Amino acid sequence: MKRYRACIGLAAMLLGAVSAAETPSAAQEAYSPIFLLYSGDPTPARLQGLRQFLQSNNASKEVIKDTVDTVVYKLKHFKAGFAYPVYASETATTGNTCVVADSHFSEFKDAIALLTSERIHQSVLARRAPAVSVQAVLDNVLNHEIFHCYDLMKMSQTEIGMQVVKHGSAYFSHHGEAGADAFAALVHLRGGGDKALLRQIRDFRTLNLLNGDAAHFTARTLDHVLWNYDQRRLKRFNMRQIVELAHAIRELTALTPDEFDLYRNAAQQFSSELATLDSSDNKPDAEWMQKLVYTPPPDPEFLSLAISQVRSALHNLGGDISPANTYFYPLVKKFSLPEQVRIFKADSAL
Repeated sequence: MKRYRACIGLAAMLLGAVSAAETPSAAQEAYSPIFLLYSGDPTPARLQGLRQFLQSNNASKEVIKDTVDTVVYKLKHFKAGFAYPVYASETATTGNTCVVADSHFSEFKDAIALLTSERIHQSVLARRAPAVSVQAVLDNVLNHEIFHCYDLMKMSQTEIGMQVVKHGSAYFSHHGEAGADAFAALVHLRGGGDKALLRQIRDFRTLNLLNGDAAHFTARTLDHVLWNYDQRRLKRFNMRQIVELAHAIRELTALTPDEFDLYRNAAQQFSSELATLDSSDNKPDAEWMQKLVYTPPPDPEFLSLAISQVRSALHNLGGDISPANTYFYPLVKKFSLPEQVRIFKADSAL
């Protein structure tokens, strides 16, 4: 039980619990406490602590059962971490609680596995990725998930449903990821962390477009933080102000719904092409690539831009080597904007 008290205390500290002198006015948002649960095997002791916490917050038996069942599933299948809000009712914006899990207390030792898939690590990067601090990545994951709780707990389930209906669940997810990455990056810098880690996370977010993952494509958000903030500028901010800043940065840098659709379509195309290469008996070579027939995609100019961004991330992460290009070059060959189209567009712009 001491561990649980420590976990809850840590969560309160990370949430920027306010003193009497800093108590927000009634017009400001009141964030509920977070129950912080470390990942690993869902032991009875841990689950008992979760049940007791929910009971102390007047959760119903049905809510407690659903929460415990969901947390058990997520602990078994989510390698990095997760945030799971527990709502007092469909319309409640106060009294909600949130479960956060990460891998700090597990035996997890591979930071790259937290940042990308085995397919990308092996086939595209050829296992030539830069050294990444496991502890720093785990800290980033924890702060990322904590922001999701901030974000989800300030809205009711009804309000979330309206947002999902407005732009779709995939875009709602991207909007949340942009805020979470902004918050985690700001906390990292405020605590004296270096910018190298944030550049690596940015590049892995971009490279993961090859996995079909557009929801986590937050390069523009992370670049904004990298260009504009450091410890000197952030040290005067308390945690509540960091949250507000993350919200503001998200509104400025998150993809628009139309932009997101373009990246999602490109990511799905990339993932499909790489899956075809991985499953092919004929590994791509020079002769095979010469036989590729260029078929213009629906939006060749945008797809060419996306390829350039992925290639830049690939180079930054040390993957611009022969084994990686064996898999990546066919995509460039097939979908990069042809040179004659580039020249035509340049001429017509004059």
